[in-house]
Amino acid sequence: MDDTRSDATAPEADAAPEADAAPEAETAVVPETAFPPLPDPPDFSGCLKTASDASRIFFRYANRWMMVPFHRAGLAAWLGTPLTGWQCLVTTTGRKSGVRRHTPLGYLVADGSVWVLSGYGPATLWYRNLLAEPAVEVLLPGRAPLPAHAREILDPAVRARIVPALVRSMALPGGLIGCNPLTATDERILGLTAWVPLIRIEPHGPPLVAGPDDPGGLGWVWRQALLALVTIVVVRSWRSGRRARAARS
Repeated sequence: MDDTRSDATAPEADAAPEADAAPEAETAVVPETAFPPLPDPPDFSGCLKTASDASRIFFRYANRWMMVPFHRAGLAAWLGTPLTGWQCLVTTTGRKSGVRRHTPLGYLVADGSVWVLSGYGPATLWYRNLLAEPAVEVLLPGRAPLPAHAREILDPAVRARIVPALVRSMALPGGLIGCNPLTATDERILGLTAWVPLIRIEPHGPPLVAGPDDPGGLGWVWRQALLALVTIVVVRSWRSGRRARAARS
């Protein structure tokens, strides 16, 4: 901070000197290492382990063959709704291969940044990649890719404020934490996600502001209405054609 100031010289020799103004207080930035680490992930077994492994396999193939192509084609804004949740596309650099890796993730825009959770814990590959190389790229629905810097947030006060809102923005997929996030209390959500890393992605440039295609926006309304209208037109055309073919036969 620039603390330079000009002091006026008193014209009279016997004038009392002005008291020095108190220096402005600076907001201390507490490093993340000052906070305790997250607890270890729970030891899943039996049906829970089977469900966890199955969901990993499902998302691996669904992301690779459907979600990532949709995002890269600029179609992700058509997928986000309050029922299905919203997704961004985070691109990391492989810590061993150096290859760019694309991962669709539920997200929240707050405090000028994008927030995501490493839902499968610290062993998640994209999470380990960004710890090794925090320079990432984030693609939000309806926007151009943004270069950004990613870092894990351990501050309990920040987690208490961001995590419940982030989980609720995922809608049905948010239920994978073990409760219905739309009806659960903040304390319940925080307890179930205490071991899940929270990542803040800060784009280079001006702070982000949530738009109509981000969680909480209304861009989904006209898109879903248009999709419903197109579906009705297609179905009616198909039925009309089918009746016409039946009448000629």
